[in-house]
Order: sequence, then C-alpha cells, then structure tokens
Amino acid sequence: MHTRTLAFILSVVTVAALTARADEVIFKSGDKLTGTVKSVEGGKMTFESKVAGTITLSLDDIKTFTTEQPIAVVTKQNAEEPINQAAAASGKEGFVSMGGKTDVAIADIDKVNPPAVKWTGKVTAGAVLARGNTHSSSANLGYEAARRSENFRLSSLGAYYFENQKDLSTKEKHTTADNFFVKGQADWFFTEKSYLYGNIKYEKDRIAKLDKRLTPGAGYGYQWIEESDMNLSTEAGLAWTYEKYKDPTEENRYMSGRLAYHVDKTLWSKVKLYHNLEWLPSFKSSDMYLINADLGLQAPITDRLAFDAKAIWAYNNNPAADRYRTDSRYIMGLSWLF
Repeated sequence: MHTRTLAFILSVVTVAALTARADEVIFKSGDKLTGTVKSVEGGKMTFESKVAGTITLSLDDIKTFTTEQPIAVVTKQNAEEPINQAAAASGKEGFVSMGGKTDVAIADIDKVNPPAVKWTGKVTAGAVLARGNTHSSSANLGYEAARRSENFRLSSLGAYYFENQKDLSTKEKHTTADNFFVKGQADWFFTEKSYLYGNIKYEKDRIAKLDKRLTPGAGYGYQWIEESDMNLSTEAGLAWTYEKYKDPTEENRYMSGRLAYHVDKTLWSKVKLYHNLEWLPSFKSSDMYLINADLGLQAPITDRLAFDAKAIWAYNNNPAADRYRTDSRYIMGLSWLF
C-alpha cells in the first residue's frame, strides 16, 4: 500500500476515534454539543468544548447527555453513594442511563464529579533579625486547615508569636512577645445554609500574665455565601471561659455569649482579603468581655507559595493587674498552601 494512502487512512481513523470519544450534550431544542462534561453543581453544568472552550450550561435546557468515561453522579436523594458510570442516553427526555441502572432524571442530579473531600489550608512563617544599633529577634508561625464535606466542616487554626530585644547598654535581654493559641471547630449543616457548631480554644500569653485561657462553646451558624471566590458566615452561641493569670494569681470562670463572623473575598490575580471578628460578652459582669479581630491579605507567588500580611487586634476589658486592655500585632510572612 502506498505510504500516502496509509497515512491518510490512519489520519481518518484517528479523527474518527477522537470524535467517538467525545461526550455529547443534546439540548431540548435539538442542538448538540460535543466535548467533555467536567462537573455539575447548583443546576449548572461545566462543559469543555473544543470549539467554544469552557462554558456553563443550565440543566433545565438539557434533554440528555452521554459520556465516554465514567463520571461520579450524586443525586439529591442519595448524596452518600455516588454512581460511578458512564452516562448514556436513556431514550426518555430529561433522563440519562447510568451503567444499566435505573434511569436518573437530570433534574435530580445534584453534582457530577464533585471535588474530593480533603484538608486544605496553609502554614505561615515569618522572622525578623536586627543587629547593630538595634538588637532584636522576632518570629511567628501559624497554620489554618479545613475539611468540607456535604454536611460537615472541620477547621483548626493556631499561631505562635515571639519577640526578644537586647538592651545594648546593659546587655540584658527582654522578651516583649511570647504567646500562642490553638482552636478547633466542627460544623454540622442540617440545611444547605444553616449549621450547628462546637468549638474550643486554648491560649497563653506570658507578657499579658495570662497563664491559660480555655473557651469551649457551641451555637448556631449561617453560611450566607459559600463560593470559590467569596465566603461569608455568621455565628451566635454560648461559651464557657476559664482563665488564670499570674503575678498575682487570679482565676475567672464564667459563661458568656458569643457573636462572630467570617468573610473572605478573592480579588484580581487570586489576591484574597479576609476578616474575622469574635465578641465574647460575660454574663457574670458587663465589665468582662473579650474581642478578637483580624484583617489580612494573601497574595500568591506560585501555586503553593503566597505572601501573607495580617493585622491582629485583641481586646480584654478585664486584663491582669498593670496590663493593657489592647494588644495589636502586624505580621508578615510566607505561606505554604495545601
């Protein structure tokens, strides 16, 4: 066989094979679109077409669709057992057949190829060394982690701050910052937006003479927005506070309310702004309350590395003797994203 003829036949076979492997969406209007079904969520299908690129389709406009490769289909009636099969036209408008199983109504599809449930977050570190007329060392280390499934969300965060300064005239070293905290929270979503939470926080601040503060709590939260580029939630509940101060020794135990919110927004070039506020007013006395707030910016350097800058404000209306009510910190560092 002539070489050119053989090459032509192989090309035709290759094109036919590639065409046959394409997924297909058939619309109620009779139009068809070939490409790849990427995902479905919120009544919208993300479809990658060689002609139109990545586009968003409404499930209400789709008569049926087929896929060459298996896809994970989660129905609204059964979110715990996704169907992992290639989709085929069922012969009935508004349905697809999943590997010979009962036909699935397109309107009943909740998600297709949902993202894997895994831990995401970041680890942040920063340090400053000054030598010469100023002799000081400072370091900060923190982490944030979260795991979101259909009905549950687990989150944890913590941080450590340290600063040491040396008086060049007396050669004495003075620690000006030495504190850390760690917090964990579990959220159970009993509706799409509403959830019940339980959390616990432990903190220590040697400069503020705070030997320990433990604040477990529980309450109700509402997720107003949960998108890839923006999140907004509010929480209200109760917390029990135990705190112990040193020099002189003092202990406090009391119930308090808790109001909090979280918001983050991703702007241009994946730059993220975030803000948190928490208020713990004591039921024991109106003069006892805590406020914790932060405002930060995260700017990507690579897919895994980001620059992080944060301002932190903590207010204790009933601090230890001869200590200030307000603590403010401005920190910068590099974050490793996971």
